[in-house]
Amino acid sequence: MEGQYYDNRTISNKFPNKFSQRFRQRFDWDSSGKLLVYSVVIGFVSGFAAVLVYAGSQYLEHSVAGLFSSAGIVFPKPEDYTSSTGLPPGLVFQDAPRKDIYWGGIILPRYWVLILLIPSFGGLLCGFLVWSFAPEAVGEGTDSVIRSFHFRNGILRNRLPLVKTLASFLTLGSGGSAGWEGPTTLLGAGIAGSLAQSFRLNVHDRRILLLAGAAGGIGAIFQIPLGGALYAVEILYASTALEFSAIIPCLIASVTGYSTFRFFHGETRLLEISETVGIQHGTDFLVFLIFIPIIALCGLLFVRMVMEFRNRIFRRLSIPEFFKPALGGFLLGCVALTYPQVLGGGYGWMHRLLENQLPFYLVLCLIVPKMLATALTVSSGGSGGLLAPSLFIGGLIGGTLGHLCGLLFETVGILGAPDMTTCVLVGMATFYAGIGKLPFAAAVIVCEMIGFDFTLLIPLFVLNLVHIAIQSPSTSLYEEQVLAPIDSEAHFGNYSIDLLRAITVRETCLDENKKHSVLMIPAGASIPQTARLIASKPDSLFPVVDGGNGFIGVVQSSDVWAVFRSRKKWGALTAKDLSRPVEIAVFPDENLYKALRICTQWQISELPVVDPQHPNKLLGMIRHHEIIAAYNERLANAQWT
Repeated sequence: MEGQYYDNRTISNKFPNKFSQRFRQRFDWDSSGKLLVYSVVIGFVSGFAAVLVYAGSQYLEHSVAGLFSSAGIVFPKPEDYTSSTGLPPGLVFQDAPRKDIYWGGIILPRYWVLILLIPSFGGLLCGFLVWSFAPEAVGEGTDSVIRSFHFRNGILRNRLPLVKTLASFLTLGSGGSAGWEGPTTLLGAGIAGSLAQSFRLNVHDRRILLLAGAAGGIGAIFQIPLGGALYAVEILYASTALEFSAIIPCLIASVTGYSTFRFFHGETRLLEISETVGIQHGTDFLVFLIFIPIIALCGLLFVRMVMEFRNRIFRRLSIPEFFKPALGGFLLGCVALTYPQVLGGGYGWMHRLLENQLPFYLVLCLIVPKMLATALTVSSGGSGGLLAPSLFIGGLIGGTLGHLCGLLFETVGILGAPDMTTCVLVGMATFYAGIGKLPFAAAVIVCEMIGFDFTLLIPLFVLNLVHIAIQSPSTSLYEEQVLAPIDSEAHFGNYSIDLLRAITVRETCLDENKKHSVLMIPAGASIPQTARLIASKPDSLFPVVDGGNGFIGVVQSSDVWAVFRSRKKWGALTAKDLSRPVEIAVFPDENLYKALRICTQWQISELPVVDPQHPNKLLGMIRHHEIIAAYNERLANAQWT
């Protein structure tokens, strides 16, 4: 049965001989040993899967590039640009052997229509594959892993990772502006989920190994062993929360996947820099702090662009779902006619950007087109991740701000402008940290991607936290993130969520047979009077009412006793002075799931029940033990509705 816990007697059947049982006892198999062993296995399999994904993607991209080349379409290469030279937008196809000049002086190859058709055809095949076999594979793959952890007991459909991988081949191979981290994360998580179900693990272990598989996949494909582990445990929450219990399994799986990938492909580093970077002057950090609000505004623009394209454009189109990625590919091709640099993940351009070998006009002009290209690819239903495009966009923003800062310093005659490479790295890390809610992982990922240079780790971490602090939690690329662990069903306890949702507050504490009297503290009661009223009550939270029994707030017994024990004069204080405004309450027809979540989140044992039409009218108080009693009663009677 799904989610069933297998006790020691069940597991013992898998180890019939005394040697195995003795080994289990010495190795502590049941508590931590099995997770460590399974993490190694999952890391190896995820790493091998990443090897196949990398090889397949390289083959497909080269094949499509050969098709373009045979038609006389020569895309600009990063090596063609330096910090002062390079073809401007509109003239980038000047070297095409067969070309035409169009309105406005734009130069395009003779068969420029292929730039529109190939992304469209890739999107059409992707849409047909996804909507025929796994509709949940639409768009970014990381959200599927997050949703599975929080709300689906760590279970992914077996076909989902395979469908997602094939769809990503079609999208990215045809030029889609996305990255491999989403599909690879989902592929690793899917492998881990299948193994966990095969081993008949309980729900907790299944969730942990789901994250381990995700860490193994992304740690391998991007060659970021530490960053992959941190990515998996941070991506779940739209805050600075971490999934601490999964850190060690994720680290083991990520390192194993990284080692497996290196065994087959050697040290395949996506980004490299030729010199050491860091804070060179005392003013650098202050300059980077000034960058953060600008980066935050750009992050808000990018997230809004992705979400609005998805919700207000593509989801409202009255066309078959499988055709929408084709439309997104066509529009992507329109952008690529002028800015072909937006096609693909952009790693070559990022490398050139880090070496300060791209002219300022190109760095500035690519920011919005890359945002637009990524939004069109992912929001239309194309398959691909958002990490790589986000790093590219962040690097462009950091490079632009670095250029402007250098010009300003030169104009006013100040020496010691921030290093351009450092500005690009700051832009990459802080931009993605703010819109992905990954303060520590983003810093580590950037440091590992450039060759395990952790000189900037602490400054990047601080800057990332500043970005997250000023950016709204709702401004996130990942819709399935929850704010904190308490909002996840994984941390809700051993209760059946569906059963709690089937029981209302009204039938728990407002029913005539179950209704109990509530001690209401008059607003004008003095501290000694209030202390006498609550002395004989076991509750910790009491409602405070005015002369007309209007509900004005709640007072905690701990606050009353703290004042009572102090040496302050009580004459000037009343219960109203100690009361707190009603920030949290439930309505009678809301379910116990919400009530228990609020009690747990605010660490209280009693919760006011108010009239939805008149919030200042107190109907009663629901207690934590009443919620548990109602749950147990319904469970004992086997009543689920």
